[in-house]
Amino acid sequence: MKRAHWPCVFAAAIFIGWMHARTDEIPVVLGCVLLLSAILGLIFPSRPWLTAIIVGIPPFFVEMLVHFHVIHAPYPASEALPWAALLGLVPAFGGAFFGSAIRHLNRQQNRAR
Repeated sequence: MKRAHWPCVFAAAIFIGWMHARTDEIPVVLGCVLLLSAILGLIFPSRPWLTAIIVGIPPFFVEMLVHFHVIHAPYPASEALPWAALLGLVPAFGGAFFGSAIRHLNRQQNRAR
């Protein structure tokens, strides 16, 4: 199961970046960031902070590419560097640590029986 961790995390990051480049609905993107990071934190609870960083960075990366006109998106490019896109890390960290905490609490409960 450890071998599947990084391919799953990078696949989720690529999906989030792809989705962010094709929609202008920020709540949908942040909801997917939260959901995917929580699922990954639940399945792979060992390093939730690293999972959160990898899953939360794609919106910022896509915004940078749109800002420098490398790719086109259905929303206008920002005038300055899109630092606000780093707020995508908030649901990523919340979801990854929530999933990891649920997994660890479940393990402790099973050991107590």
